[in-house]
Amino acid sequence: MDFAAAMSRAAQEALPAIIALPFMLIPFIIAEQIWPANRRPGWRDYGLNILIALSTIYLALPAGVAAGMAGEALRAYLPWQPFGFSYDDIGALPMAGPLLKIAAMILLPLLLHDIWFYWAHRIEHRLGFLWEFHKLHHSDEIMNCSTYARDHFLQAAWIALFPAFTLGLLFDMNAAQAGEAALWSSLFLSLLSMFYHSAIRVRLPWLDRILVTPQVHRIHHSVDPAHHDSNFADVFPLFDIIFGTYHRPQRDDFGPTGLGTDGDKHRTLWRAQFTPAQRGVVRLLRRRT
Repeated sequence: MDFAAAMSRAAQEALPAIIALPFMLIPFIIAEQIWPANRRPGWRDYGLNILIALSTIYLALPAGVAAGMAGEALRAYLPWQPFGFSYDDIGALPMAGPLLKIAAMILLPLLLHDIWFYWAHRIEHRLGFLWEFHKLHHSDEIMNCSTYARDHFLQAAWIALFPAFTLGLLFDMNAAQAGEAALWSSLFLSLLSMFYHSAIRVRLPWLDRILVTPQVHRIHHSVDPAHHDSNFADVFPLFDIIFGTYHRPQRDDFGPTGLGTDGDKHRTLWRAQFTPAQRGVVRLLRRRT
């Protein structure tokens, strides 16, 4: 399958997720208005983040497809055969249907994503060039359920590269199938991420060490310097616990979020997608002079 065909299929597969996005946000938006963690988000906050998300999905898609194709091409040179797994085989199993296929598409990329994301996220906070792109995500002054999608398209592409490449390299699937798997997995991650980005005043101490919760992730977005460089995990806090970056929230840890006085608020779609790239290039040029 050539790049154009793979892109066409991936774009078609992305359409249901894009249509579903605003509807998935509705229950979280209602909860934020009833039980706000701090300040209530406004409709402008939600609207801008949704626009950023829609633009990012299609701008980042070519990178994910290209990474999947690269992995698929390199597979022929491996000294061993890839795992004998294909989604078509799953569909042929007794009692196998769309739900099993979707479950597999969620699980495999999720496992790869979670291993990669923790360290990629830490690097984004350490490396100035990457921080310029990730800063868009942290610039939301009132973190809310739609903040989960407030990502620059180059950051989204960078985060997707390793899972897409690995799926294409190790598993018996083509680039379009790898892209489809990544999209279904992203839909699942989106629901979880909407939940823990939500501006809701809820404490779940029994869950804080098992899954990322709203209060655990609020610490990561906090303007309080005591909370900086902590809680990097995307799904499971296990890596934070192992590597000493876990900050367990206290009862009243519902403080303000954002960048404080440091950084652009990115209040338009143009500034959100253009300014980080401009500043990232400036950082690189300064390092070379």
